[in-house]
Amino acid sequence: MRVFTESGECDQACRDLRTEVLALDVDRVDLVPDGAVPAGAKVDAASITTIAVALAGSPVLVQLGHLLRDWVTRANGRKIVVRDGERSLEITGTTAADNRDVIEAFFRREVE
Repeated sequence: MRVFTESGECDQACRDLRTEVLALDVDRVDLVPDGAVPAGAKVDAASITTIAVALAGSPVLVQLGHLLRDWVTRANGRKIVVRDGERSLEITGTTAADNRDVIEAFFRREVE
């Protein structure tokens, strides 16, 4: 997943998110250094971090989706892009209710 923030506090925000994700039943959560800014991004490379999450099983995926949604909505300017092969999901700071159905559909597809 890629984490975007508007402020220069991306590193600390991503480390905080990593700690929250580790509280789930995941195998690993790594901060991935890359510095590459995606095409069309309106931020600098210092405000983007990639986090890789390794899971032993798929039941935690929906929980991960909820955690990511909650994390994004806690501060202005946050956005997460989750990639799974050709599929991607962008979670923005809209209301939790706006994101819930789309997030659950994305992550449930992985569970099935």
